[in-house]
Amino acid sequence: MRTLLRSKTCFATVVLLGTIGAAAVQIPSWDAGFCADVSLWYGLVPLAGVVAVAWCRLGHAPALPQVGTLWRLLALMLLLNATTNPMFFAPPLQPQVALLSAMGCVCLLWALLGAWSLVLWVPLMFLGLAQIVSFLQYGTRFNSLVLAESFEATGEEVAAYFSLSNGALALLGVALVSWYGWMICRVLRPVGRRTLLCTGALFGTLALVSEFLLPQHRQSVEQHFWPVSEVAHLYVSCEEAVRHNIEVVRLAEGLESPAAAPSSCDTLESDSGVVVVLHIGESVRADAMSINGYHRDTTPWLRRNSRVINFPRCISAACDTCQAQIAILTNARRGIYDKTPGMQPTTGSVLELLHKHGFRVFSFFGRRCGQQLKYDRVVRVLSRVSDERFNAPGAPWTSLPDMEQVLRRHEKENLVFFINNEGSHTPFDLYDHQNPPFTPAGADFQNPAAHAEEVRNAYDNTIHYTDEFWRRICTMLSGRPFVYLYVSDHGEYLGQNGIWGRGGLGDSRTPYHETAGSRVGMFVVTSPEFDALHPHVTEAVRQLRNHAALTVGHEHIFHTLLGLFHIQTPYYESALDLCSPQVQPYDGPQPTESAE
Repeated sequence: MRTLLRSKTCFATVVLLGTIGAAAVQIPSWDAGFCADVSLWYGLVPLAGVVAVAWCRLGHAPALPQVGTLWRLLALMLLLNATTNPMFFAPPLQPQVALLSAMGCVCLLWALLGAWSLVLWVPLMFLGLAQIVSFLQYGTRFNSLVLAESFEATGEEVAAYFSLSNGALALLGVALVSWYGWMICRVLRPVGRRTLLCTGALFGTLALVSEFLLPQHRQSVEQHFWPVSEVAHLYVSCEEAVRHNIEVVRLAEGLESPAAAPSSCDTLESDSGVVVVLHIGESVRADAMSINGYHRDTTPWLRRNSRVINFPRCISAACDTCQAQIAILTNARRGIYDKTPGMQPTTGSVLELLHKHGFRVFSFFGRRCGQQLKYDRVVRVLSRVSDERFNAPGAPWTSLPDMEQVLRRHEKENLVFFINNEGSHTPFDLYDHQNPPFTPAGADFQNPAAHAEEVRNAYDNTIHYTDEFWRRICTMLSGRPFVYLYVSDHGEYLGQNGIWGRGGLGDSRTPYHETAGSRVGMFVVTSPEFDALHPHVTEAVRQLRNHAALTVGHEHIFHTLLGLFHIQTPYYESALDLCSPQVQPYDGPQPTESAE
């Protein structure tokens, strides 16, 4: 009996029967048409296994390593999967397929490349560790959207994820991966390459047989065939990320100017001195503003200002800044991947129509404007009619002197101030660190769940800081007819649904538009001088106040700005104009009451 238990035949039989048995319990739930969908791989891989065994026998090499080597390899691959395979414990749980697949891959790679196979295995194992840490800390894996945003990350954003503990974790990961590499060498180096080729083919066959025996609804190439699936996932994600960035840029650059179409405006004189402030903020959630009932007084100025027309239920078009900018400034109604007819933009930026009808445009950007990537290119295209562009070298407050200078130079002219700065963007550091209203504060993104209070305090501090920024601009404009329209581009996950960071990125447990993170801050402030500017404007402002309780979206901004000044153009839709009695509320995807 002892001899039988030690035999290679027993080992192979146990693995085969255990694999098939664990899967065969699902046989009663097989889909009737399942067998017709079996891939060619189910025939080719076993055939390769037969050829490998025949080659070994012809070369008088053993078809399998010593049984002790097989058990060590099995234990090592089990530990490797449990610690570096991000999908090993993901439902539907079928870890035996991933385990057998990993055993097959490690043997085949060593048979083909020898110790050089570690050049592939080491980065793959480290990537798997990073995927697991990312999912545990932020609720998301690396996918196309995460990578697309990573390609656009600034130095400040990247630095937010580097800390002493993060560095220690990375060193621990390097040590663990090095140990795995050393163990793979120790287990496989004594085994002949023909034998490893045969062993790899055997376990690859077992993995496919196990997958074949699963009911169709429990099959998952991505989850089961690791590490091959991880390589494919990373390649596809990188390709999609690059394509995503290119598509967004091309969409913005390919839009025709709305100023080319016939249009008219009969409510303004060229020397009225009107100032339109269109401020696209960053990452401000509506439920983090005290004007919307948040328990902390994050927006004291807004809350006390009777001139504020607040829209507490504004749904952002996308969790991506550039898609949101396109939805706000053009006549788009959704993100660029919503291909429903009528959702995509058919014309360019509303700034060009305002410029055509007598407004001089000045743009004020934050620190990110130095990038020559997607973000910078899209926002520059959408604001290309700007007379001048200004960059805030540090915090948003540093742009105020430039605004004051423009106002002094153009006292009688109609102006548009287009503002797009970081605000509450990660790493949540744009606030007065000497006098923070909420403490302790710090954006520790190495493990935000363990520092939830500090991260939330830092985020709330940025909104309190932005509230003061709004106050200073409106004070600076006092005495002139002005309208200040603020809307945030997207929200942030702050631990809700177990996710941290940008809403909707990664393999989120809940889609972005089903979470409160998609509901963003939006308000309008008008001066008494602006309200009395023209009877049409007076009525338009009154309609704005009447519609403040509606659920609105980014899609309303373009048409509301046109309706505010009665700019007649073929692109105008009264159903999306918050200044119109015919306005319709936002009817797209949005969070339920329970999500909020």
